[in-house]
Amino acid sequence: MSSAMDGIRDAFSTKRLYYVKADPEDENLRAILPQIAHEPIVQALAWTFITRPKGKADFDVLIQTLAKSLLAVSICLRPEEEEARRDVVAGSGAAQQLGEPTNAKPTVIGVMMLGYGGVHPELAVHRRTALGIMLAEPYHGRGYGREAVNWMMDWGFRFAGLHSIVLGVSAFNEKAIRLYKSLGFVEEGRMRESRYFNRKWHDELLFAIKEDEWEKIRGTSGGEINVLV
Repeated sequence: MSSAMDGIRDAFSTKRLYYVKADPEDENLRAILPQIAHEPIVQALAWTFITRPKGKADFDVLIQTLAKSLLAVSICLRPEEEEARRDVVAGSGAAQQLGEPTNAKPTVIGVMMLGYGGVHPELAVHRRTALGIMLAEPYHGRGYGREAVNWMMDWGFRFAGLHSIVLGVSAFNEKAIRLYKSLGFVEEGRMRESRYFNRKWHDELLFAIKEDEWEKIRGTSGGEINVLV
């Protein structure tokens, strides 16, 4: 018999990560966000804005807009995962890379949001909102993005009452496309040559996952849930 409290104890964490609300007053987020958002690779993969150097005013706007989202979180390494990573890089001189702390501060490796900037009251009835994620480049290719997106999907359908979660991705971001498809997102459309980047025109693909599709993946129908991560 399922209980309303099933899975609540670990509702804000997964196997290797934990999630903290993005707060404009959070010094850890303010310290790391410029490093993440300034990276050209992150800019190219995470959004469709013009790729260019960012300044303090840009970061101030970004963090204030994040805070207005339906939910925006800092993606942080759990202490045991942080310790495991330190063991791997011990002696390599890499321990002071981006996000590697020398004290008890959390290691923020990225940010993720649903409903960036907030959901307009006139649109809330549709229970549909967009997902976005920015992960610092040193943490790419380690499965952290998959783990984080899985968590945000669960939060959106378990606690926010969403009917669907949508996202857009540039056609050249093949790794992200494979990831989203493997998580159950369905390609719903394509905006042809809608993004100009690095001297070429690129399509943008539109993906979505509906609540019933997520339920099928998780093996639930509104009650008991099998959380994957």
